[in-house]
Amino acid sequence: MDKVAHAGLYAILGATLGYGRHHSIPSPPHWAVICVGALYGATDEWHQAFVPRRSPDVGDWVADLVGVVLGYTVVVVVLGWLAGRKKRSEKGVHGT
Repeated sequence: MDKVAHAGLYAILGATLGYGRHHSIPSPPHWAVICVGALYGATDEWHQAFVPRRSPDVGDWVADLVGVVLGYTVVVVVLGWLAGRKKRSEKGVHGT
């Protein structure tokens, strides 16, 4: 259950990273944005080494990474689909 919670919370991070990338000009490469999420998860796990009764866990970091990738992918796909729909509807409206 712990890994599911990690993945779910980091999916939110991934979604916000995807949304931010979509609205950035120029858009950074996908791999760079995913690396930001992965690095954040890694530093969060490292930080736990200094918190009493907590310890870093590679498995948690992997769950974080899976969540980032899933959330990011969903948002990128949905925003790309919406942008394509908008272009198609504008093309139909202008008759070109």
